[in-house]
Amino acid sequence: MRQGTVYVRSVTAVRTSLRSAAADVLGRTRAPVQALEILGAHTLADRADRIVGHGEIVAVRVPPAPRAWRTTRIKAMRRQGSDQCVEAFRQAGWWGYERPLPDLFLGALRHRHGTVFDVGANTGVYALVAASVPGTQVHAFEAYPPIAALLRENLRLNRRGRHVRVVEAAVTDVAGTIDLFVPPPSGAVETSCSTDASFRAGSTPVAVPAVTLDDYWQRAGSPHVTVIKVDVEGAEHHVLAGALDLVRATRPVTFVEILPDADFAALRSILDDASLVDVRLSQYEAVVGDDLRFHELAWNHAFVPPEHLEDFLACAREAGLIVTRL
Repeated sequence: MRQGTVYVRSVTAVRTSLRSAAADVLGRTRAPVQALEILGAHTLADRADRIVGHGEIVAVRVPPAPRAWRTTRIKAMRRQGSDQCVEAFRQAGWWGYERPLPDLFLGALRHRHGTVFDVGANTGVYALVAASVPGTQVHAFEAYPPIAALLRENLRLNRRGRHVRVVEAAVTDVAGTIDLFVPPPSGAVETSCSTDASFRAGSTPVAVPAVTLDDYWQRAGSPHVTVIKVDVEGAEHHVLAGALDLVRATRPVTFVEILPDADFAALRSILDDASLVDVRLSQYEAVVGDDLRFHELAWNHAFVPPEHLEDFLACAREAGLIVTRL
């Protein structure tokens, strides 16, 4: 019995030593894990992630493109469940968060490859989804420095994270400096910072750099932007007002969150000025032709150039949505 006990302890000690050595190697470089991902050895890659990330790294399978020969995945830190977006993916997979927006965001980009502007990138899930499409360059705008740091950490977990440029600035309709209003700590990763002072009571102003998408786009060399995502907690109309030249020139599909207190008059004016069609998105339906308004079951909208509308609705049908024209 004693010999058996000694043997078990010896095996345990060896395993502990090997895990420690593996954690040391993986802590210094992501190359072994990324090599396993490229080879499709996802089980081994996940085991390696568990060693170095202590169970905190979540891998999400991205639906493959037609005729794709391998699966792509994105990875992010769950931060003990405090990152609500990542935690939703961990619990329910690809459809766990904001369905159908990830499908339509991905589908729109696969139909028209190009550059993506992710405004209000937070910890980077949508930026990483975009970067999973070969040939895509992503510009991720995140104004709040602590969240931008988490975004960069998630990018480092992913081989294609190098295709994402982090822009630590608020996007609005005036360049310079602006107050970003940060809500009181809640214990979760903060997702409700806004340049709108009235968005959340008790928020603290933090001065941050401000850019307009038009100015930024021109300084970046006027790339062909095909998809924009805007989620800035009530200040969406300011972002779009500063992006009209870009939208008129490159005709992107623009995903916008519409909240109850949105400036609907300003948003309707932008739709008219840029000649865009509003498509309201719920989990089960894409509605075309309704008046722009808040709907409690459909916070996300797509502002679509009419010349790309049929392709976008094809994406909606591929995602299992009913398309309704009013």
